[in-house]
Amino acid sequence: MVKIEKELEVNEDSVKRMAESVVQMHEKVVCVLEKPSHEIALDIVQGDDFINHLEEEINDQSVRSLALLSPVASDLRKVVADIKIASELERIADYAKNIAAFLIKSEVLEENVMAYAAAMEKRFIEMLKETLKAYEQRDVKAAFQLPKKDEGINQLYEELKQNLLRHPNETLVVELFEISAMLRNIERAGDHTKNICEHIIYMVKGQHYDFG
Repeated sequence: MVKIEKELEVNEDSVKRMAESVVQMHEKVVCVLEKPSHEIALDIVQGDDFINHLEEEINDQSVRSLALLSPVASDLRKVVADIKIASELERIADYAKNIAAFLIKSEVLEENVMAYAAAMEKRFIEMLKETLKAYEQRDVKAAFQLPKKDEGINQLYEELKQNLLRHPNETLVVELFEISAMLRNIERAGDHTKNICEHIIYMVKGQHYDFG
């Protein structure tokens, strides 16, 4: 029993370390959106390798726990949830990398676009931080409530798309597809954070939920 508890603790520490790094990547995205910097954007792109390494580390730890310790009941759910949460975090990091890569190759975007994107990122980061807090505290009530915050991110995304379609600047209309693709990264990051909420509920309650 002591051995499995130690393994679960080590795995959770790795998940937390991975989560902190992912949050930092998205906080850097906000910095670049508010004050363009190729240096910081490049740092975000390069940081994705570290996230990938952490996911592999968590997977290896989990496989070792499953193979050698044969966890059951809540311990087994914890191992499975950590694998899934690490996968979600890896995808969320990819979205930060994608945004940074877009900003590196793009000309300076209109201030309105950058402001909306930064606002979406800030709402997402708040949602992600609260979700990670729910993970640490095994807070099922919060895990049920937090997915609603994704609606605010989606609303900003739709507002900006409509504003761009009505915008008299023809260049922006032409670039709408690429800008939308960039913003979709933030929207999808929110979706994966909802998935983490589902995994928290499964980890604690053993119940499966789909927040869509």
